[in-house]
Amino acid sequence: MEAGDWISLLMVLIACASATVTYVVYRSVTDPEVIVYADTDKKRPSVVNLIIKNIGKGPASDITFSSDRPLPTRAYGIDIPKDMPEAMKDGPIIIGIPYMAPEQSLVLTWGQYGGLVKFIGEIPITIKTKYKRKNSIRPSSKCLVSVSKLDIQCFKLTDSSDHNWGPKIVKELDKTNKELAKIRREISSVNKSETS
Repeated sequence: MEAGDWISLLMVLIACASATVTYVVYRSVTDPEVIVYADTDKKRPSVVNLIIKNIGKGPASDITFSSDRPLPTRAYGIDIPKDMPEAMKDGPIIIGIPYMAPEQSLVLTWGQYGGLVKFIGEIPITIKTKYKRKNSIRPSSKCLVSVSKLDIQCFKLTDSSDHNWGPKIVKELDKTNKELAKIRREISSVNKSETS
């Protein structure tokens, strides 16, 4: 092969690599990615929420979920309860979701640590999520798949105290205002009795 042939071959390889990188970048900014995870509720101490979120940059459609074991629902109890919580029989995990916009999330009140541990135990539940790209250049019946693991053991020693300082401050200021009003009334009644 001559030098010109080598240069042509190198240019073809560079063009292929460039096209591959462009396609990967395009997919990363247009594909959805739907995940399922558990997180503590910041406004309700001790409550654990189940969150379904599209963390990708594109919308997802025809979202379905399958798990290796049943999921609990309304699994309440900070301490481990005597009775086993119910298995989930309805809601988006069971019936699916027709459409999720980028960064959209659905938050389900799942339960509390004790009730969830009673149902789930020590082995995480694996959830497989299947969905399609809603806006793609060419329509495709191929599904994208995400795998999430739901583990309740990670919440064992987490802080479940109330951090809603805004409402607490408002409540305390309301008490202070009532006390000040009471003091003002007493001072006014003392002043009236002295002037009489």
